[in-house]
Parts: sequence; structure tokens; C-alpha cells
Amino acid sequence: MPATIFMNAVTAAFASVAVAAASYAGLKPGGAYDDGALKALSRSEAAAHAQSTFVRADRNGDEALDVNEFAAMTVVTAELANLNGFISVEDEAGVKTIALPIAAPLALGDAEQTRIDAVARHTFYAFAGEDGKMQQGEYLGLQNAIFASSDLNANGALTSAELSLFAQRQAFLRPKA
Repeated sequence: MPATIFMNAVTAAFASVAVAAASYAGLKPGGAYDDGALKALSRSEAAAHAQSTFVRADRNGDEALDVNEFAAMTVVTAELANLNGFISVEDEAGVKTIALPIAAPLALGDAEQTRIDAVARHTFYAFAGEDGKMQQGEYLGLQNAIFASSDLNANGALTSAELSLFAQRQAFLRPKA
């Protein structure tokens, strides 16, 4: 039984790396600071991005994420965002980027990866149903909550500092002091 749990965790980690790599594919260095940078993000655009992210993250096609898949995806997303200095958002025109409010991108330390994993697991259970799986609607609810908490003026669109806040929350990174 422990070997099965380990293999599930390893599979989830590899699946998350594949999802994250696909999210960042085709981006050139500095993409968050050139023409690929988003200037605004609407609630519907964020929802469309969340929907496509969920579909890619559901590696086994069961239309749900388990806690290990979700936690691994979150840690990998955080690591890539912190290394690159941006998160990517897909729209019908392609991949756009949102810069994180960090001075110099670095790899996450072990303590920060552990913190992100713990926060991701807590978040998972806060949004997943009683079945212990996060269905697409539950994942979209989480993403809507992240959007709403970043929309400081509650106008249904993120711009400027709101985009940076959204990027930071998408990557589960702590605010930089």
C-alpha cells in the first residue's frame, strides 16, 4: 500500500511538470516584460484559462483532481513562476504573461516548497467536495475566488497592481516585503 501511495505521488509530480511545461511552452525569456505581457484580464478570460488548466491537469481523464495532483501542480507552478518571474495565461490568441512582483527570480527553498505544498493541500480540501476529489466546477470556484480577491476595485477586470497580485496568488507565493 505505501508503494502505491508513493507511485501516485510520483505520477502526480510528473503530470504536474508536464502541465506546467505545456503552460510555459513557446515563451521566450523576458516574455513577461514585452509584447506578451497582459495589460488586463477579465473574469471570463480568467475562467477560460482556469478551465483549460484543469483539463490539462486531469492527466488520467477522470474529470477530477486528487490532492496529490493538485499539490504537485501547485508546487511546480510556484517553482516555475518564481524562477521565471511570471505566470502564463492562455487566451484565444495564445499565451500571455503576468509579471510577478519579484526583484530577482530564484529557485524556491525547501521550506517554501513545503509551505506551498501544505497551503495547496489545505486549499484543496477547502474547495473539494466530500468525495475527496476536486471536480472542474470546484476548481473553477477556487480560481474565481482567487480572481475576486485580486480584483481590489471589484470592477470585474484586473489591471496593473491587481494583475501582479493575481499572479502571486496563482503561484501561491507569499508577498515580498
